Amino acid sequence: MIPERALTRSASPHTVGVTMSDARGLQGIRGWLLLVALGLCVQPLILLKTLRDNARAFEPETWRVLTMPGSRVYHPLWAPLLIAEVVVNAALLVGAAALLYLFFTTKRVFPRAVIAFMAASFAVTLADYAVTSAIPAARAQFTAKEAADIGRSALSAAIWIPYFLRSQRVAATFVH
Repeated sequence: MIPERALTRSASPHTVGVTMSDARGLQGIRGWLLLVALGLCVQPLILLKTLRDNARAFEPETWRVLTMPGSRVYHPLWAPLLIAEVVVNAALLVGAAALLYLFFTTKRVFPRAVIAFMAASFAVTLADYAVTSAIPAARAQFTAKEAADIGRSALSAAIWIPYFLRSQRVAATFVH
């Protein structure tokens, strides 16, 4: 049952005037929230794959070539970039796991948490691109895939953040 406060909370002004019966019909993980559920379930797998791929840079020979002054592709930003990528991706993995919990337990904080996660993911993608672009050897490897990653992150945030801010289903579902 939906608490009366869910229909009048100030964080969701779009729900004012929604009747209790309307809200019950909107409650639950259905509609567009099914796509959100799918994305949330896939996100940790993507992050685990990214962490596994990044681990190759820490193999002794690769690490030496990238971080030792005098090597052909050395740049002083390689070591901090690689370490930061692992730390940030591990943090995003923890965040993705937390979002799964908040989503499937329909916690009230979920919409704000997922918005913060999406904004952080987009900021991380842009920062990664900016730092990577400062390294000539990495910039030379920049492909359409990296540009697509930035575009996908921006498009995802542009679509889903307003959805979480305005959706009556979101307001009716995440009330615990």
